[in-house]
Amino acid sequence: MKRLYLLRHAKSSWAQPGLGDIDRTLNNRGNEQCRTLSKWWVANGRQIDGAVVSSAQRTRETFYGLETALNFEDVQFFDELYLGSLDNYLSALWAQTGEATLLIGHNPTCDELARYLTAPSSPAADKLMAHHFGTASLAVFECDIESWSELGRSQARLIDFVRPKDIEKSDVT
Repeated sequence: MKRLYLLRHAKSSWAQPGLGDIDRTLNNRGNEQCRTLSKWWVANGRQIDGAVVSSAQRTRETFYGLETALNFEDVQFFDELYLGSLDNYLSALWAQTGEATLLIGHNPTCDELARYLTAPSSPAADKLMAHHFGTASLAVFECDIESWSELGRSQARLIDFVRPKDIEKSDVT
């Protein structure tokens, strides 16, 4: 059984004129979202053994904002995930070898990938379908596969869909 954590980067800033999109940094709200997700991560005892992250500055900062909570430092940054297609995201996942992988990327592809992977009978499918895949949203999947290369349409059980605003309302913070 594989586990996938699909995370859209935290809220970024448009406040620096002339800065390219790929170089945008997290704003104060994005940094707060990372702190909130870190608390959730620790409270739920989640572990990863692989991380694939878009090379954009805001996705890197999101990873580094969670790094202590993840207790994980070995990360791969992929240019193909910035402005990447569903096929780019799947290719990055198919190359993984561990049991639990975190992918940090961008919309609309994070939303597209989540909906592509989700088996209709998933416990959190209704929540995903009812909400926008906003900044710092996290989809948690269980995948009954031996190898990541087997991952495909409707083959993952969405067991949780976590948004920072939901965490803030719970007892986790």
